[in-house]
Amino acid sequence: MKTKLLFIAIFIFVVPVFVFAQPQVTINPSKGEPAAVITIEGKGFQSEEEIDIVITLDEGEKVGLGTEKVDIIKADTNGAFSVKSGIPINAKPGKHKIEIIGNKGSQLETAIEVTPKEKK
Repeated sequence: MKTKLLFIAIFIFVVPVFVFAQPQVTINPSKGEPAAVITIEGKGFQSEEEIDIVITLDEGEKVGLGTEKVDIIKADTNGAFSVKSGIPINAKPGKHKIEIIGNKGSQLETAIEVTPKEKK
C-alpha cells in the first residue's frame, strides 16, 4: 500500500514538472549596440529540438540570430543550447522582440534592448 501511495505521489507532484516544463532563454548581455556579440542560452526545450531564433527590427524585417557559425541550432539531449550571435548592424535603438521557435512545439518570446552606437 505504501509503495502504491508513493507512486501516486511521485506521479502527481514530479511528473508534471518534467512534462510541462516551460522553455527558458537568457540573452547576455541583455542590451548592446548594433554588431555587439551576444550569447543566447536556452533550457527546457525538447531533446534534440531544432530551434529558430528571430529578431524583429523596426521596419518589421525579421532576421535570424545564432546561425553565423552553425547551420542549425539544436538543443542537446537535455533540451539546452547556447549560441553566440551579433545584434544586426541595421537594428535601431530601442527594444526589439525576439522569438524562439522549436520544431517540436516549444516557443517563447523575449526582447533585447539595442543601444545607440558609441561615437568614437
